[in-house]
Amino acid sequence: MIAEPIQGVGGFATPPDGFFKAFKDVLDEYGILFVTDEVQTGWGRTGENFWGYQAHDITPDIMTFAKGIGNGLSIGGVVARPEIMNCIGANSISTFGGTPLVSAGALANLKYLIDNDLQENALKQGSRLFEALRPVTDASPWILELRGKGLMLGIETAEPGTGAPDAGRASRLLEECKKRGLLIGKGGLYGNVLRIAPPLTVTEQEIDTAAGIIAESVSVID
Repeated sequence: MIAEPIQGVGGFATPPDGFFKAFKDVLDEYGILFVTDEVQTGWGRTGENFWGYQAHDITPDIMTFAKGIGNGLSIGGVVARPEIMNCIGANSISTFGGTPLVSAGALANLKYLIDNDLQENALKQGSRLFEALRPVTDASPWILELRGKGLMLGIETAEPGTGAPDAGRASRLLEECKKRGLLIGKGGLYGNVLRIAPPLTVTEQEIDTAAGIIAESVSVID
């Protein structure tokens, strides 16, 4: 079973803490491996934990990660239990695999992340953004939910009254933010979730500016 602790492109769907524990218990019973995909949740982005799976009181059999450690450099990684990794009999050939330059950049990025406690910054600034946006989203009839953890927040749009996914308003909100100088993403199964995931180095001032832009953009959409 492969799962993201918080879905990424899927729309930042955020399960309650401990959700995957029930899955893991059943998987262990049948000898099925659990793979946690930490490409987006890893390296402290959720604020509360360094890895997303840690919110669920489990130890995965395999963990994957990538861009959070590369900071723009092309790198990915896999961590697994010894008996799983040791069963691989040969190295593969990869164009970008194991380059010294990229590895040095990743190590420098990790050192900066730890030395400056960017996990704590993700928790602090993510909470600040969530609290600033909550009155805005609660007051909007076409915003179904504000969700997420740390610097991984989603705004889901829906038709007022019916709750049907509203990709049109999501696209309009994305464009209104862009016109005001703020770039956010979009995803979800129906393309109706705005994905807000600023750098882990984001400052309090930048968070306040972003919150103001989002609030203003929401206000011009009927």
